[in-house]
Amino acid sequence: MRGRSSAVLLALAVALLAPSLGVAQYTPKWHVGDWWIVKVWESSMGGDMQWLPNRYDVLGVEKVGGADCFVLQEKIADTTASRDGVRNLFYVRTDNWRIVRMDMYLRQAGKLLGRRTFNCPEGAFGPTPLHPRLPLFPLDTAGVQDSTFRDCPAISSWASLRQFSGPADSALLNRYLNEPNPSGGRPVQPRGGAMFSVLSEMGAPRDSIVVPSVYSLQLWSRDYPWRLYEEQGQYAPDGTRQPRSRSWLVARGRSGLR
Repeated sequence: MRGRSSAVLLALAVALLAPSLGVAQYTPKWHVGDWWIVKVWESSMGGDMQWLPNRYDVLGVEKVGGADCFVLQEKIADTTASRDGVRNLFYVRTDNWRIVRMDMYLRQAGKLLGRRTFNCPEGAFGPTPLHPRLPLFPLDTAGVQDSTFRDCPAISSWASLRQFSGPADSALLNRYLNEPNPSGGRPVQPRGGAMFSVLSEMGAPRDSIVVPSVYSLQLWSRDYPWRLYEEQGQYAPDGTRQPRSRSWLVARGRSGLR
């Protein structure tokens, strides 16, 4: 426990010093063949909490609407890299990390139904539950950044979104490192690079103001291609956060081209 606490303090210190070290901004670095696995703690259909492993693979780069896009495959409750079966494909622009298309492969009664496609030419981001909830990049440690609420594209709709980003604090780092159960693997350990906190909120207008209803709180590290931690949920009427799922990055690697 003492060693883990030391790692947290070291990561926090580097995060706070990041602007002076010349690493004040962060965007992910993906390569074809990159993969990572997260373990998710979420409510089951019966209301109990359950663990699920999810795998992501960067399958390639394709053109969508004239823009180069990473093809990111998501397999829920599956850690294989197979391109068969139930999966989601997200087309993420390489220049701004917005999601412009989503392909969902659905199964019903044991039969694969085929692909259903959703397009978002303007590029989606933020806490919408149906997609990976990528934040608005780049992230910055120079201070807390507040985008204020504004109308932004989401998959198949528009929403009022707001994002706060800045250097990670010790409370968020400890929530990441002290996961409730080792089932599915331990979280990867921060390496001491810059750490970023992102809070994204989606809301609706009410009496001339936007009231947030859905949120995503994330922890990103300069040393990794995917967030280390996410808590996603809803706001209660009194403004408290009610998490519906939490996830931890537990493995990453790079495979050969397929």
